[in-house]
Amino acid sequence: KIYPHWKDAEVFVQVEFDDNRIYEVKKHKLSSDDLIINIVKRENIAYVITYSLSIRALELLQKAGVKVLSPLEAVSTVGEAIDKFRKCDLAVVKLNKTPMSTIEELCSP
Repeated sequence: KIYPHWKDAEVFVQVEFDDNRIYEVKKHKLSSDDLIINIVKRENIAYVITYSLSIRALELLQKAGVKVLSPLEAVSTVGEAIDKFRKCDLAVVKLNKTPMSTIEELCSP
């Protein structure tokens, strides 16, 4: 199951795969105080597929060098998300903080 937000997830599924096959699947059961970023760092995960993240989570993942991807249309299983990844049918999510003072329509005299 793909959870809309990580905070609601009971498990974090880690999948190692290539274009042809799945090599390994690990299910990390999450307790209330587990942080997925710690699993991502410990396991050297390169990509994360998610529907929704907090700004802080996105900052932490980007700082760790992890590419954050999100489905362009609904998927309900990890298998569907992998298929979308293989077809490059996911969006890359990036956080871009721009100083408000540099945006003319917001801060014009």
